[in-house]
Amino acid sequence: MCYLKKFLWVGIFAIIFAWFVVGLCWALNPWFAFTEDAFSDFGGVEACCPELYNYGLIITGVLIVLYGSAICLIGEDKLEVVGASYLSLAGVFLALIGIFPSGTKPHTFVSSWFFLQIYIAFIVLSAGMMRRKLIYGLEVLIISSLAVPVAILAEILWGWPSAAVLEAYGIIIIDICVVLITMAYLKLIERR
Repeated sequence: MCYLKKFLWVGIFAIIFAWFVVGLCWALNPWFAFTEDAFSDFGGVEACCPELYNYGLIITGVLIVLYGSAICLIGEDKLEVVGASYLSLAGVFLALIGIFPSGTKPHTFVSSWFFLQIYIAFIVLSAGMMRRKLIYGLEVLIISSLAVPVAILAEILWGWPSAAVLEAYGIIIIDICVVLITMAYLKLIERR
């Protein structure tokens, strides 16, 4: 179980690493305007060091695959395992964003599907967590279920000023869910 505990921390490391990459890319690209551009612009041909952003996404994707795999091994409820499997698959789609950067034909599809897939993963995983009576299952279910409807409502009412603002919103939702899920499973491992 000790090795699984270490793999659970990979989720937290993925959050820190992803934001570090975004921050570094932002520092290297002073033209970037948060309220006008998209984070994916860091990976486009006009960006300084686009490989930094693209390889950063690929590495973060691999970390998410490892994180989802750890939850698969810990999970006892079928919904946990299915949700964690979707989480690993979402990690593959995050890596695909780095493989198909801004300006390539599949980019919009893999970017959109990453966000939708990770929210679906959280919804299914949280249902399994709730059936297993793990802490934070309900919170993850509520947060992940409301993420897309709130984003659509905000677009209808005010409009998102840029793709980067919308992406930041989506990433923060993901980060919150990963932290809650990690705490729940760490607590579960400590009880064993």
